[in-house]
Amino acid sequence: MKIGINALFFRFPSTGTGQYMAHLLDALAEIDRSNEYILLAPDPLPAQSSLHPGFAYRQSPVPALARRNLQLEKLAWEQYTAPGAARKERVDLFHVPYFAPPYFSRTPGIVTIHDVIPLRLPIYVSKGTMRAYMGLVSRAAHKATLVITVSQHAKQDIMDVLHLPAERIRVIYEAAGEHFAPVTDRETLARARARYGVGERYLFYLGGLELRKNVPQLVRAFAHVYQQLGDPNLQLLIAGNPDKKSGPLFPDPRPVAADLGMSGQIIYRYIEEEDKPAMYSGASAFVFPSMYEGFGLDPLEAMSCGAPVVCSNRTSLPEVVGDAALLFDPDNTGQLVKAMRDVLTNDELAADLRARSLRRAAQFSWHKTARETLAVYEEAYARSRKR
Repeated sequence: MKIGINALFFRFPSTGTGQYMAHLLDALAEIDRSNEYILLAPDPLPAQSSLHPGFAYRQSPVPALARRNLQLEKLAWEQYTAPGAARKERVDLFHVPYFAPPYFSRTPGIVTIHDVIPLRLPIYVSKGTMRAYMGLVSRAAHKATLVITVSQHAKQDIMDVLHLPAERIRVIYEAAGEHFAPVTDRETLARARARYGVGERYLFYLGGLELRKNVPQLVRAFAHVYQQLGDPNLQLLIAGNPDKKSGPLFPDPRPVAADLGMSGQIIYRYIEEEDKPAMYSGASAFVFPSMYEGFGLDPLEAMSCGAPVVCSNRTSLPEVVGDAALLFDPDNTGQLVKAMRDVLTNDELAADLRARSLRRAAQFSWHKTARETLAVYEEAYARSRKR
């Protein structure tokens, strides 16, 4: 097969979709020696990108008129230039690794829909242009030969919201990157803590500051735990910068912390990728209070580093963490307080959770993801040949 892949997210390598594409491509390059891959993008290949030598890269700029506006450029790429480039390259299949399938395309297509959050949570599509865009890609999803999604929960959401039949949806779990592994060297851990201004006893949250991430609830629960334990060394490290984005979608947790007298115990810092394994590994617990996830990569990364995980019981998250985490209702402050306090005060429980984390994380791998994705490519190609 000659497989084309929409590589727009080389533009955004640190995003979830950018990481998904990079890890998938790396794993496909290692396991697949028989198919030809062509990556299609509107930009030159970024200088820092390490493209496997077996993969071709083709730049196909969108028309100059569309480049005046980033949203218009993205739309023109997805709906016009990318499918045109795929047709020009005569690919057998065209994979769009995010929720933006082309509506008009004669090439058999596969789309990965990580979630349908904008359709489930109306606040994400408050603008008319966004509603129109989501309407277009929702209709276009019906034209895909097969749909890949990342959890059983996301599959059910796609069926409910997009009304796609189950027989056309394949669930393929993601995985943590190989660099997510336990860090045990004391000096490495100490240097990482020093960079972010935390001591040896800290709770850790990483995963964004969007409304659905429920971070103000975490701050409230931490205040209760801090007051109950009376440990002046206990801190909460929240990965991210509240000043970067604002508005209804990004509630600032700092006023909540200030009202509760916790400003001095809570640190907000962007965590560099190379420091994440150490910060996961050194945490007294990784706490994830999200209300809605398509998959839940952050808890899986934490488990891969052997962190005790305290996790919301909503949407896809129980699928990911299994029996390796303490689950809680993210609307119930008391449940979250108890789960955090139990880990902080029970060394035996914390050690058991660390062991469970590593066992659970070992069940996920990008090689497995790539093998299952390749099987979907083969199935879609076989279906297209029967038409």
